[in-house]
Amino acid sequence: MTSRRSLLVLAPTALLAAGCANFLPSAGPRFNQLPESAGVRAIEADGGQRVWYAYVPLTPNVVSRLEAEERPMVFGRQTVAERAFDPRIGIGDTLHITVFEASSGGLFIPPQAGARPGNFIQLPPQQVGRGGTITVPYAGAVRAEGLTPAELSKRLEDRLAGRALEPQVIVQLGDRRSNLVSVMGDVYTSLQFPLDPAGERLLNALSRAGGPRFPAYETVITLQRGRLVDRALLSDIAGRPEQNIQLRAGDVVFVSREPRYFLALGATGPMASLSPVNRRMPFEDTRLNLGDAIARAGGLQDDRADSRAVFVFRNERARVLAAIGLQVPPGNEELLTVYQADMSEPSGLFLANAFPMRNRDTMFVSAAAATDVQKVVNLLLPFANTGIAIGAVSNR
Repeated sequence: MTSRRSLLVLAPTALLAAGCANFLPSAGPRFNQLPESAGVRAIEADGGQRVWYAYVPLTPNVVSRLEAEERPMVFGRQTVAERAFDPRIGIGDTLHITVFEASSGGLFIPPQAGARPGNFIQLPPQQVGRGGTITVPYAGAVRAEGLTPAELSKRLEDRLAGRALEPQVIVQLGDRRSNLVSVMGDVYTSLQFPLDPAGERLLNALSRAGGPRFPAYETVITLQRGRLVDRALLSDIAGRPEQNIQLRAGDVVFVSREPRYFLALGATGPMASLSPVNRRMPFEDTRLNLGDAIARAGGLQDDRADSRAVFVFRNERARVLAAIGLQVPPGNEELLTVYQADMSEPSGLFLANAFPMRNRDTMFVSAAAATDVQKVVNLLLPFANTGIAIGAVSNR
């Protein structure tokens, strides 16, 4: 009698699991729900709003196109094309000027032999004023700002040529207050230093500041150069010599930590855990593919996951979808896109290892349809046990 009642209570289980899927709890869409409502078509959302998204199963052609469209986070052509900077004299710089004459008895050298050693005179150090000029005896006010030391030397020689004996002038930069480069942010020692005539490259400047405080794969370098702002990932800079750019006067190098993440939802990871499970996974690498992401999330749950239904949700660029072969609605620069990987096939594993993940992607693994049966059993089993208990009491 007890077994009959149990069967009567549990008999509708299979039918309920098959016909009332929407009634049962679920962590997300089923495998067959996304293809039916996608293919770049509109679906009706609440309030009548039309939401467009594309559904793209992974194929060798799709993955190869996506790999070809992936670009490292590096500086643009304009930044890389800058050549080594020739430091110029600027306001606040201190100049050391030495004037040579061909023989004694000229403008600066006394006629008495032995009165002083050599045929030159060193003028007192002079700082370039706010007007950009310096003052030299018998030459007057001379503009120095914007000139190289060699150019200023030639200008002073021309000014003194009519009064001194075959003058030759040497200009040396002393204390430099212009031509500064700043390095700040997530470095061990923020600093500001003047550019050397030999030039200074970006990685050398970072080493002056003690290096970045965080791993290169999550360290972003922001370069401010006048009105230009450019950004690059430090690990990409290190792997490309042309990205180790020459710095220019006035450059500001800002170092920031910007970890990249993806979300791992659905039937992934361990079934049970003693501690809270964090579904927001860091890349912790310069590049990450879908296979890496699945492994980092703890793999597919063997007793729950539908291995055909591994999805990646992202905002995809329209030109990428067009390269794949999709007809993108006009006027869209980006489109909500769902990529689907079939991990039940060996080829799916290879494609997953080539599919590039991006920052803020959402990976979702759908549960297998068979889990609905278990959900219904768990839902009805307490009622069945109650009925069995009532029947046992009534039979006494």
